[in-house]
Amino acid sequence: MDKALELADDMESGMFNDANYNKKKAATMLRQQQAEYYSLLVNHDKLYAKVIEQQAEIEALKAKTLTDEEIKKVWQANLAVMGNDLDFARAILKKATNG
Repeated sequence: MDKALELADDMESGMFNDANYNKKKAATMLRQQQAEYYSLLVNHDKLYAKVIEQQAEIEALKAKTLTDEEIKKVWQANLAVMGNDLDFARAILKKATNG
């Protein structure tokens, strides 16, 4: 059981007579809450870093978007060797990822 809830239950039930018992329980509760807070903080930082990383990936993909003119040039340059639309799509992707 969570130490904070246990301490609250003891307070409500009138078991708050032994001062040493209550100090130890309160100290344990505070340490547990601090550990949980730290864990949440670390996880928040990890999630924030992941969001920043994904935003950078999205921006990189946006930068690789070809203009209509670039697509036409790829199409014209590969017209003789492209057998179907899939070959054209591959050529476009290759141009977008390799420049």
